Amino acid sequence: MSEIQSVRRAFDILAALACEEGASLSEIVARVALPKSTVSRMLSTLEAVGAVERNGERDGFRIGQALISLVSHAPYARSLVAVARPFLQALAEATEETLTLCVPDGDYAHYVDQIDTARALQVRSWVGQRLPLHACSDGKLYLAHRSPAQIERYLKRPLQRFTPTTLASATALRRELRSIRRKGYAWTNGEYDPDIVGVAAPIYDEVGRIVASVCLFGPAFRWPKEQDADHLIRLTKDTAGAISAKLGYLSMKSAKKSEAGLSECPKALTPGRARSPQRASGERYGERSPTHVKPFGDQLRPLS
Repeated sequence: MSEIQSVRRAFDILAALACEEGASLSEIVARVALPKSTVSRMLSTLEAVGAVERNGERDGFRIGQALISLVSHAPYARSLVAVARPFLQALAEATEETLTLCVPDGDYAHYVDQIDTARALQVRSWVGQRLPLHACSDGKLYLAHRSPAQIERYLKRPLQRFTPTTLASATALRRELRSIRRKGYAWTNGEYDPDIVGVAAPIYDEVGRIVASVCLFGPAFRWPKEQDADHLIRLTKDTAGAISAKLGYLSMKSAKKSEAGLSECPKALTPGRARSPQRASGERYGERSPTHVKPFGDQLRPLS
């Protein structure tokens, strides 16, 4: 087999895996129309370099983290920033808090964009930072949606403790990951920086893979406890959902609405209506009346 032919066949196999959440060996063979022995041999090579990985849930394969990490540094990440930025700007105006856009990068969360606010007290820029998955909300979100085998591999590594609230034990982290999968978002409580609290929600691509996340966060002294932050969590999840829809993702819930002739994504944040009332510098969200927070369905239109 020539080197050019091998490269072409490798790309065919990757394309077969990219069309959905992985595929079994027999499914790949059917899609690429190659002998099973050839596909099996090439999958072994691709697995060795991290381009594909085994999917224990389907007894098959899917795109590997090494390839995802490589792609995260390509122009697609810049395109993702361009798509997401208007939505992030709208949410920043609505909440007067900082937002980041983050992408998975192997065993790290890589921050690629940040929207700051006009507040006198702001958090530092995280753009370009790569944080361990277990120590930040975005990272925990990515880790929670990996396969059980991948999660266990990560848990076998030393879990560095950065602050007193860092989840540095495998038992505590497993419990947290189960909670994230159930809730659909991840909360951070000073786990990397003791003075920062925030919430992250997933961004999906057109085939339902988590390709990025939105994180809304701010200084701990003015943020509520998680149980009192329903409106901030909802805003963040809806913003991530709107970006996902822009990328072509249609959730099962949205698909049912679309079939019924209803709107498939929430209305977007509208300039001029999104700003929340001014707060005193030391005022916490929990001290404000819930009526001061506009329903997100009336706000969600990106700023152009």
